[in-house]
Amino acid sequence: MKKNMLIATCIFLFTHCQPNEKYRTTIQQSGGYRYESVTNDPTNTRIYTLDNGLKVYLSKLDNSPRIQTFTVIKAGSKNDPANNTGLAHYLEHMMFKGTDQFGTKNYFEEKVLLDSIESLFNHYGKLTDPEKRKSVFKQIDKLSYKAAEFEIPNEFDKMISLIGGKGLNANTSNDRTLYTADIPANEIERFLKIEGARFKKIVNRLFHTELEAVYEEKNHILDDDYWKACDSMQKHIFLNHPYGQQS
Repeated sequence: MKKNMLIATCIFLFTHCQPNEKYRTTIQQSGGYRYESVTNDPTNTRIYTLDNGLKVYLSKLDNSPRIQTFTVIKAGSKNDPANNTGLAHYLEHMMFKGTDQFGTKNYFEEKVLLDSIESLFNHYGKLTDPEKRKSVFKQIDKLSYKAAEFEIPNEFDKMISLIGGKGLNANTSNDRTLYTADIPANEIERFLKIEGARFKKIVNRLFHTELEAVYEEKNHILDDDYWKACDSMQKHIFLNHPYGQQS
């Protein structure tokens, strides 16, 4: 019985892994730009590769004069350092805190405090004595309150709203981080300028307090039976891989 099941499984895998002639990638050109497409694709998606290597997937939707944007980064929780799990998810949160140009009242004065906080956090991570750690954390707490005086919370969100954007969000998985927004079609240029700015230079402001938001999301998952089952399954399947060995 087991032998027959194994043979049937092998046949299934073999037949389903063969190239499907119905769906083939083709290269075409329009308006002086080359793009890839897949035959019989019901969404008629065009895949452009920019000079910097960035891939852009374009699919026309006629329901309304709006654009659903997805900015996908090929890095997720599997890329976290073993001694800093959750780092990719934390970075996702930091991406909404602004840059040196927005999200701050005075970046030059704020930067002095943020640099001190970062230095103290690096020092804090090397300490093992509980009392010393508590002392350094108090310093971080004090500086964070001062730095918060320069910060403009949610300015990135407000800027997207001002151009008619909605549905601003992000999520992190094992293999990628996704940033999404729904914007008016006639605001694509301004959206790209704002989106490009935060990917060019993010600033880790509100780094200290955002920890609480990340912990709260983690606590929510720990109470969810679905995620409990997933974590348990991955630990037993991926014995030598971050999928199973890193929370």
